[in-house]
Amino acid sequence: MLAVVIWTTQSDVHVISSQRREYVKRNTLLVGMVAGLLLMLYAGSVFAQSVKIGLIDTQKIMRESSAAKKARDILMKDLETKRAQYKAEEDQARRLEEELKNEAQTMTPAARQEKAAKLEKEIKELGRLKSDLEEDFRKKDAELARQILGELSGIVNEYLKKEKLTVVLEKRFVVAADDAIEITDKIIRLYDAKKK
Repeated sequence: MLAVVIWTTQSDVHVISSQRREYVKRNTLLVGMVAGLLLMLYAGSVFAQSVKIGLIDTQKIMRESSAAKKARDILMKDLETKRAQYKAEEDQARRLEEELKNEAQTMTPAARQEKAAKLEKEIKELGRLKSDLEEDFRKKDAELARQILGELSGIVNEYLKKEKLTVVLEKRFVVAADDAIEITDKIIRLYDAKKK
């Protein structure tokens, strides 16, 4: 390779040296990864007897826990009330639009313009109201999820200590695991019992 560099131009030397650096970087990274993997395998075999792992599925808890369902039902009732208010205002805007279409021929230009301006204002207000409702729902839903997850955190910590687990992991972040370490149903029962 050195002989090639002697007979090349300055720009070729730069290209060859950058390729060499890339080759060294790639090989160093590969060697580091292999060494790390070997170290993890060795350390894993040494400590495997003392590690107890639990696995939970928080999405399943949110879907199937009766306490979480009850809290979500309250949120949905509030949303339905607000949707009914929105629907009433939407119906009012539609009636105004129909009036404008049906009476446009008999109205004076000033009256038609006034009604069109009123309709435009109501449509803008509907858009704002819809946006506010969606934002309010997102905030309340996130707040409810934070509250439930906070309560679950305490229950999971108690379970961890009681069962002498080393760590509890979220199922969606685990690539593969034995079903024997799944504790979701136990956590659901504990959470529902605590919320009664």
